[in-house]
Amino acid sequence: MDVRWLEDFLALVELRNFTRAAEFRNVSQAAFSRRIQSLEQWLGTALVVKGAVPVRLTEAGEQFRENAQVAVERLLEARSSIRASQFDVMSQVRIAMPNVLARSEFKQVLGVIGRKANSSFSVIVGTTSDVVARYLAGDADILFAHDCRAIPTHESLDTHERLVIRSDRFMPYATRDESRREAFGFPGTPRQPFPMVAYSHRAYFARLFEHVLERSHCALPHKVRVQCDMSDVLKEVIVAGYGVGWLPESAVDEAAAEQIAPIGGPEWCLDVDICAFRPRAGQGPKIEGIWQALQADMAS
Repeated sequence: MDVRWLEDFLALVELRNFTRAAEFRNVSQAAFSRRIQSLEQWLGTALVVKGAVPVRLTEAGEQFRENAQVAVERLLEARSSIRASQFDVMSQVRIAMPNVLARSEFKQVLGVIGRKANSSFSVIVGTTSDVVARYLAGDADILFAHDCRAIPTHESLDTHERLVIRSDRFMPYATRDESRREAFGFPGTPRQPFPMVAYSHRAYFARLFEHVLERSHCALPHKVRVQCDMSDVLKEVIVAGYGVGWLPESAVDEAAAEQIAPIGGPEWCLDVDICAFRPRAGQGPKIEGIWQALQADMAS
């Protein structure tokens, strides 16, 4: 059995959609479906209810879910432990963080870990989905990411240690040009939906936006004009006046704040946290020292 089959199954359990799970795992849907079928053949039973939308697990699938999670975590912990034993005291500290946080938080993080780590360190950047996947695969020691208790970044992170670095807000922004802001007609009507700058469906912030909609109990009529999974790109599109889009407040630096501003009321805003994550065991004194430094920095 290929351990990737277990990781594919867990992605499908979380996303409940073959297309989205395949994109998250960075494989074609056909290849992803074959892996799930291979896992079912290996187990000798069906794990998902055929034709169910969204995807539902069979009784065997529900039973296997927890076992698969434990198996993957133990394998990744074992790999991390073995890898850690291959490096000496001066080895690199590996950090993963999304592009949006690399711009706003990296300087502060560097100031903290630079005082504690008597070694070099490497930084993995990318979309939130990408860096979380890399971290869970054992490619990073510490993950920095946005997280919301109502909509966790990733189900598997529940078993990892979580440290809140600071609070943030996820809210809608539009150009400061008053004529354009008025023309947008936010929050829109069925006859006149507002133009929206949106995240692609695989992005974590797309899930946060869906939660904002569910919480508000409003349809929020809109028409997507531009779609992307990177906040930095969407910010530039919002600056250019193409529509209304949701951004974390931390992503709007002083230069951008001169060109865009929040729009709408507090019902369209969501409180989120900027967090650090690490496995609960098996990282050694160096990472422990950095984690304690981050805790002390937050306390001060």
